[in-house]
Amino acid sequence: MKTVISSPLFRLLLLTLVTLPACASQEMQLHGTMSTFEFRGETCWVFRDDQGRPFEVITPSSQILRDGLQLSIRAVKVKTKTICELPNVIEVLEYRPDFAKDMK
Repeated sequence: MKTVISSPLFRLLLLTLVTLPACASQEMQLHGTMSTFEFRGETCWVFRDDQGRPFEVITPSSQILRDGLQLSIRAVKVKTKTICELPNVIEVLEYRPDFAKDMK
């Protein structure tokens, strides 16, 4: 007996299979410190996690762009070329400053 998948069902299945990898973002929960450096005359913002790994920061909030600010973030890796040319670029989705550690 031959099974035939209806056309709308097949399209839905195909669409699901194609979009699933895109939905599986590389969301990360990190804790660390913001820092800055100059590169080719531009200011680069870097989040260095507690293991010392650097991530170039793209954020819609200028509130976290403070050198030395310690915070916890939820972020996703983005594939984009930037002026600062760091290999890991993240977009900060959510952040929580760690005020207790900043008051040292």
